[in-house]
Amino acid sequence: MPPKTILESYVYQAPAFFVWIFYLLFAAFILVDLTYLVIILNKAEASYRFPIFMLTFILIYMCYFSAAISYKIEVWENGKIKLTSLRKTIDAKVEDMAYVQGPQLPIGFIKLRLEREKAYLFANMRTPSLNKVLTAIKTADPGIKFDRIKNWR
Repeated sequence: MPPKTILESYVYQAPAFFVWIFYLLFAAFILVDLTYLVIILNKAEASYRFPIFMLTFILIYMCYFSAAISYKIEVWENGKIKLTSLRKTIDAKVEDMAYVQGPQLPIGFIKLRLEREKAYLFANMRTPSLNKVLTAIKTADPGIKFDRIKNWR
C-alpha cells in the first residue's frame, strides 16, 4: 500500500533529564568496570589475559552502541524520518520502517526496525509530542506493526 501524506511535520526530543540520567548511570557502570579491570591487571597473571580482553571489548562495544541511541526524532510531511543521536544521524522513510516496539515501562526505549538496521529512541510515553510522532508514522504507513504502544492515538 502506498504511504499516505502526513498533514504536518512533528518532532519529539527526549527530556534532557532522562538522557543525562541514562548516561550518568552508564558512566558509573564504566567506572566500576574499570576499577575491576585495574584490580585484575594488578594480579598480572597470564590466566587473567582473557578476562581483561573480554572486559575491554565489552566496554568499547557498549560505549560505541550506547552513543547511537537516538534522543530526537523528526517526521516530515513527505514521510521522511530523521533520528538524531550522539554518534550519528539516520535518515529514512516511513515506508522503510517495518516495526515499532515500545518500552515495557512508561519510560524506556522505543525500538524501530528500519530497512537496514535497528534504531533505538529514548522515550517518555506520556509525552504528547511523541504520541503525535507515532500517530504520524502510523497514519503514513498503516502496515507498520506497532507492539507495546498502547496510547499512540
